[in-house]
This record gives sequence, structure tokens and C-alpha cells, in this order.
Amino acid sequence: MILRKRSLAAALVLALAASGAIVAPSFAADTASKTVTIWSGASSAKDDEQTPIIAAWAKTQGITVNVVYKKDVRNEFIKAVPEGKGPDLMVGAHDWTGQLVGAGVLAPIVIGSLGNQFSKDMKSGFTINGKLYGMPIYSENIALIWNKRDGKDPAGMSMAQLIASKPGLAMPIQKANTNGDPYHMSAIASSFGLTLFTRNSTGWTKTLGYSAAGADAYAAWLVENGPKLVATDGWDKSACHIQNGGYAISGPWMYNHVQDTISGCAGKPLTKAEVGILNIPSAGGKTVHQMSGVYGYWQSVKVAGAKNSVNVGKVLRYIGGADFQVAFQKKANNIPANADARAQLSDKNLTAFGAAGVNAYPMPAWVFLDAVWAKIGQAEQALVYGTSTGTPGDFLRKAVASLQSTIDAA
Repeated sequence: MILRKRSLAAALVLALAASGAIVAPSFAADTASKTVTIWSGASSAKDDEQTPIIAAWAKTQGITVNVVYKKDVRNEFIKAVPEGKGPDLMVGAHDWTGQLVGAGVLAPIVIGSLGNQFSKDMKSGFTINGKLYGMPIYSENIALIWNKRDGKDPAGMSMAQLIASKPGLAMPIQKANTNGDPYHMSAIASSFGLTLFTRNSTGWTKTLGYSAAGADAYAAWLVENGPKLVATDGWDKSACHIQNGGYAISGPWMYNHVQDTISGCAGKPLTKAEVGILNIPSAGGKTVHQMSGVYGYWQSVKVAGAKNSVNVGKVLRYIGGADFQVAFQKKANNIPANADARAQLSDKNLTAFGAAGVNAYPMPAWVFLDAVWAKIGQAEQALVYGTSTGTPGDFLRKAVASLQSTIDAA
């Protein structure tokens, strides 16, 4: 952490105070100790369903919550904290943890008995070298989403049958996304025995898994079936496809979106009862292990020793508790991470997401994860859209091999 020089004026005040010549006023310090700053990646206050709940509770405790919205919240946090700036807390997806810890901008958190409310998997994505860095607030995984009102029940249908159906299965990879979408494609890749990294009894290793046995079959499947899937660039088009009776592989955010009116879509919004959630069928014959994600709050290293550290801790514990997570669930229609809050979940479709993700693997949180996502995604995208070279399996393996040396050196 870079130490910043104090101004001459501040130094003079401290010197005079030490000599007994003056007593520095405490009002500003007291105010600062009661203010907790949170950075959010929400586009605006209109889209933020979390921090208004936190701020309202904090007010009852005599704490002021200052929320700042950042377009590139992760990278701005990494830049600001070493300069002594930035927030006390930041919210985001657990797979950022490795990069944030690697940048030296996070402090581990101690949550005591509250930790019993979170499963091992919930905490694993926020844990680096045995230390917990994040407070989980909700989880999500992907499943098969369909339209009970206008579509055919896909229960018992194979992946091939889904693809051949009309109006068909939406392509998980958005063509406009040049880095592909390995998060969504993980469900298909895993059914061929492939995972982003290999796994052992303790969880993820640092050995990439897409070059393992099954790579040839998976790559060939992408080449053959990618063009048969329905191209739906953008979340609106995917939701519209479902509203028109089609199928898509997506998460709780899509479940919520298909209940909205979508501009330019001939399909009509679905009610909760008209949305179906099912397991993703296996394309390759093996068990589907899609990725799961957990969102949570991290604490900046600058909080340690700061005058507001006690109040930051109070806010963080509230965020992890059932009261906040139940209130947030009612606003955002998500799956709470806290077990007591999750036990109060009444939405059958959200429960179905959990059932569909029973074999899901929490996303790894290595510091080099962004580079891996991009490289694998680009390879999958090239195979689907016909820009790959050589045999499909060799093309995929070469993309993986080009990354392994970088990972080994990390």
C-alpha cells in the first residue's frame, strides 16, 4: 500500500495538538467514523436494489451509508485503494476475489458463528489460501428455462431434441461478444467430461481442463450443433425467444427478465407460474456441472485501523444476516446465500434453479481467471461460427496450451 504524505496544514495541527497549544476539533472525525462508503457496479440508483435496504437499516444504527456507482467498479477499486482512496466495501461476483487479493486491495474478514449460515461452496469462491475475504449475499446458477404457456414441455427431451424443436434452443454464446461465454457453455462442455480447470478432492487445481479426454467430441459438437442453435444476441432477444415459446440456458436474471415487457418483441410477458425451470440435458452423456456464482461484499485493506472500522464491521454483518437477505430477495427475486434466509424462500422456480444446479461447481477465483475465460471463450466462439483452423479438437487444445505456461508462472 502506498503511504501518502500528510499536508503541511495537517502536520501543523498535529504538532500544536501534541504540544497542548490547541485541541483539534473532533466533529469531522466523528462524522467520518459513522460513514461507510460502498462502491457498486449497478448502472444507477434506479437499478440498485441492495444498498437502499442497507442504508435504511444503517440509519437506525446512527450510521450513514454513502453509495457510489462505478461503471468499471473492479478496476477502479484496484486503482484507488493503493492510493488511500476508494470505498470501505465493494460488491461483486466471487470470481473477482483472486484478482483483488493478488492486487493487495482486500482485507480478510472474520464472521464467527455467522459463517455457519453459508455452505462450504458458498464460501469457497471468496476464500484464498484458507482466508475468507467476502461476505456471501446470494447465489445463482444456470438451468433450462422454458415457456409453459406457449412451449412444449422439455421434460425428458434430449439436447438433440431441444435443438431440433421449434422455435428451438437459444445459443448461449452471444455473437457480438468476441470473448464468447464459457460460463454458459460450461454446462455443455462438462457433459463431455471437461471443466475449465481440473479438480481434485480439495476443489480446483491450476491445470486447465479443456484439453482433457472429451475435447475432440466437445469441439466437434460445437462445430456441428452451434449453427443449429438460435442466435439471440443480447439478453432482450434471449428473453423474447423464451416469450415466443423457445428454450434457453440461463440464470435467475433471465427468469426475472421474461416477466418484463420487451421492446420490439411479439411475445408477451410471462407470469411466474408460466415460466418453467428444469435441469439442462447432457449433450455428451456425462453429468452436467455448470458453473455457479456467488455475489458478496469485500472489505478494503484501508479499513484496518480506520476510525470507522467498527461501523464497517456492523454493516458487513448485517449484509450477511437473514434480515437483509430476505428483504433483498423480495426486491431482486434471487436465491439468498444465508441458510436462514433461504429457508424462507417461497418461489418454486428459484427453488428449481437450486435443484438444477445441485451438481454445479462454484466458479474458480484465480488471479488469472479473466485471461482464461477470454481465451477459452474465443476458441469456443471460433468453433461455433466457423473461424477456427485445423481439426476442431486440435484447435481447442492449442488454445488451452497457450494459456498453461502463463498460469504456471503466476
